Amino acid sequence: MRLMHTPLPAYYKQMEAAGKRVNPETEVVVRGLENFKTAKVASLRVGRVENSIYELAQKDPDITKFEVIATPVNPEVYYTIIVKAYHEDGTCVRAVLENTNITCPAVECELYDAEVVEDRRGIRTNDVTGVIIKDVRKKEESV
Repeated sequence: MRLMHTPLPAYYKQMEAAGKRVNPETEVVVRGLENFKTAKVASLRVGRVENSIYELAQKDPDITKFEVIATPVNPEVYYTIIVKAYHEDGTCVRAVLENTNITCPAVECELYDAEVVEDRRGIRTNDVTGVIIKDVRKKEESV
């Protein structure tokens, strides 16, 4: 597991290091993960994000700030809420489980001011019909 996943504190450090590789004065801000006390991120994806930051920094040396924003793929997520009741001595005497959904802003809310958006997530399909929503892959030229 260690080689396959990056702990959250290391993720923050790696994003900052990637942003500062070209210009050490570059500011790197990571948002969207503030509520996680502990987590691990898939290392392969961490490397892809690092490479994207580095690539953008190389293309435009005038960049002074990077924002790395984590948003859920599905903006409506269901959670189980646990309500626990304790006595004064610290023993849990009762618990109640409830379901709730949390709706958060979609990714488009973060993209409104971007001049160019390069979607590297791959093909997205509608689960019901299988219709391709947007094909972002480059077409290969036949030889």
